[in-house]
Amino acid sequence: MRRGANRWKAPIFSACSDCGATIPSHIACPSCGTYRGRKVLEVEAF
Repeated sequence: MRRGANRWKAPIFSACSDCGATIPSHIACPSCGTYRGRKVLEVEAF
């Protein structure tokens, strides 16, 4: 009876403002290392 809130919801993706990669919301970009316009991760080039 009360299972209306348990349905699956698709994840929300957005584009990175610096490199344009598709990333989930509220996560630092794994390709360039930025989050909300700031550099937060050091990403090594392959």
